[in-house]
Amino acid sequence: MHKVPEIKAAYDWAIKAYSAEVATAMAAGNRLAVERLDGTRDLLERGFFVLLFGQFEAEVTQLFERVRDKRSAVANWVTRRGWDVPEYIGKRVPFETKLALVLDRRDAAHGKVLRAYATRNHCAHGGHTEPVGSIDQFVNDLYAWQSRLTK
Repeated sequence: MHKVPEIKAAYDWAIKAYSAEVATAMAAGNRLAVERLDGTRDLLERGFFVLLFGQFEAEVTQLFERVRDKRSAVANWVTRRGWDVPEYIGKRVPFETKLALVLDRRDAAHGKVLRAYATRNHCAHGGHTEPVGSIDQFVNDLYAWQSRLTK
């Protein structure tokens, strides 16, 4: 998740620019411009949400691959079983499967990650009906979830 600070800084910059434009439009009494800017902000937040979640998704994938490779290389079959399977080799392992193998499904974070993943998919495919919430809080959530991943 090494790009999260950079993405968050870009988000903060964009929101600062948005706020300045909204203030200018409000001072001019231009309600139409404010509505247009609000729509633009919504699109920007969805884009940043997708980028940020992508950082977490990459972290899950990298961790999954390290754990899979380490455990499937063990000579003892009792340790190796469950990891040395064709479904876990290659790039086509579903995110939900990778997540379940590096984050306890009984951990409350697991359900939260899957809900965020559903929102990410919704936004990435042009959806705009599901709210993304606070980007600041989302960044905090990503770091909290990252700390719960099994190494």
